[in-house]
Amino acid sequence: METLALIELLDRDGLPQQSIRVTQWPVRIGRGIDCDVVLDDPHVAAHHATLVARADGVHVEAAPSLNGVHLGRARIASGSAALLPGALLRMGATRLRVRLAGEVLPPEQALPEEHVGANRRVVRLGALAVVAAVWAGFSQWVWSVPGQSGSEAMVVYLGAPIALAVWCSLWALGSKLFQHQFAFWPHLEAALFWPLLAMVVAAFGGQLAFALSAPWVAKTGHVLALIALAMLLWRHLAIVLPQRRRAFAIVIAAMVVVGGGLDLAEKVRHQQPLVGDLYLGTISLPGLRLVKPVSADAFVQSAAPLEKALTGWAKAPGGDELPGEGSDED
Repeated sequence: METLALIELLDRDGLPQQSIRVTQWPVRIGRGIDCDVVLDDPHVAAHHATLVARADGVHVEAAPSLNGVHLGRARIASGSAALLPGALLRMGATRLRVRLAGEVLPPEQALPEEHVGANRRVVRLGALAVVAAVWAGFSQWVWSVPGQSGSEAMVVYLGAPIALAVWCSLWALGSKLFQHQFAFWPHLEAALFWPLLAMVVAAFGGQLAFALSAPWVAKTGHVLALIALAMLLWRHLAIVLPQRRRAFAIVIAAMVVVGGGLDLAEKVRHQQPLVGDLYLGTISLPGLRLVKPVSADAFVQSAAPLEKALTGWAKAPGGDELPGEGSDED
């Protein structure tokens, strides 16, 4: 028999759970055993709704019920409404989609990156793991305390991989909950790439700022590092709920803008540097410096305009000079 339509029962993620072929109209939907589509839902009436074919298309007729029928966001308590292509119906706690014969299907969607390119992922993960291990080892060597035992250093060195595994496992549980797959490796790739990018940008930004004597480069590095961490959060959420990635991007961008604005306002109120530290915190090898050093006299002359401001800040709150300053007393 010819298939006139397809009724899909959807799960909580909007994926088809069951498909029912429609070979004739009308189609009665409800909990009653005499219905054409029987729903095992206590929030649905025995005869909840009927799909009928009319000259202008297929309509849904809502029968008297406690919870009614929802077509999209509109509630149909009684009467009927025409079904548009791909219309979503909700009866009780059950969601349905009606696909009519001849309906134009949306184009095929590409699989998310985490479902394809397994070989490429292995190569990327291996490269990221090597870079992360080398970077962590170098940082541990730089910040190690003289006299620190090797076992203490090893505990610190191995603590990061353990924390990373726990972090990715928690996100993978979220993927299992919403996408029905334990996507540990995609989360691990994101957790390696974006923090590494943030650290590399911050580190090389400081080196470049020292080489060019341009503190704004280091401050730009701090901003880019913050953006990289925001991208890490977005990537994790996009793997868990790929259909909501655009909404997540908007929310995270709004959080960055609003939070950054509040932070800038607080720093202005306390007369603190807007971004980064007051002074350049990276002192590298003299041979890496590309600009010509400034003489002491030139530096003192360029700092002269600060004298008035510093003199004002040196005053006591009442406007008097600090004790021992500008006084002839011993």
